Amino acid sequence: MKKRTFTASALSIVSVLLASCGGAKDPAMIAGERQAKSEEILNERKQKGALIMTRFIYPGLFGPIRCLADIRLRKLVAGAPDETTPPVDLGTAARWLLPEQAKPADMKGDFLNPVPDAKDYERAFQPIAPGTYVVTHARCQMSSPNGTTTLEAGGDHGGLFSYISALEGASTITIGEGQIVDAGYFRVQGTRDHPVVVGQEASSAEREVMKEVIPGAYSSITFKKFGE
Repeated sequence: MKKRTFTASALSIVSVLLASCGGAKDPAMIAGERQAKSEEILNERKQKGALIMTRFIYPGLFGPIRCLADIRLRKLVAGAPDETTPPVDLGTAARWLLPEQAKPADMKGDFLNPVPDAKDYERAFQPIAPGTYVVTHARCQMSSPNGTTTLEAGGDHGGLFSYISALEGASTITIGEGQIVDAGYFRVQGTRDHPVVVGQEASSAEREVMKEVIPGAYSSITFKKFGE
């Protein structure tokens, strides 16, 4: 009898642990987390006066691919990158919908189709001082069965042969005081020797997801793209 009681108790504990790790969350808990993350986003812009987030798209052979990247921004002064003030190193968002994707019916998503939640957006929005910025360097790495692919544009990386120059194309963006800017999708096209930036606003499906998972912050978000 004791053995059976112990087994039943053990199974009960395992069930609770599994539910807490990967099971369905309580709707009230989800709503509370979404509201809390919305408030964090609104408060974080006070650090430097504004927030920005963007997504990096790698131009793959069979269509656009998500790429976690670093983008270096410098303030634009008299039409040129400011070389005296430290740059802003912006890490791009990790989880988001590709431009052609529809809002999924299952908001949990999976490895191949990651759906951002409130935590993802809170991490993606990063403090930035208001002003007009220009991209001087961008670097993206992707892992594949064939190894690691690196896409790099611009020379402003602090190395021995570093140089500061604005990337061509839609490489500028203006951030207003108090704004929470979703800068959409950032692409680098062209060749390694002649990279060109292309900007695109966040898709309607991405906005639908944002509206659902960070409802308290959504109305304060300014949607724009690089080149504006």
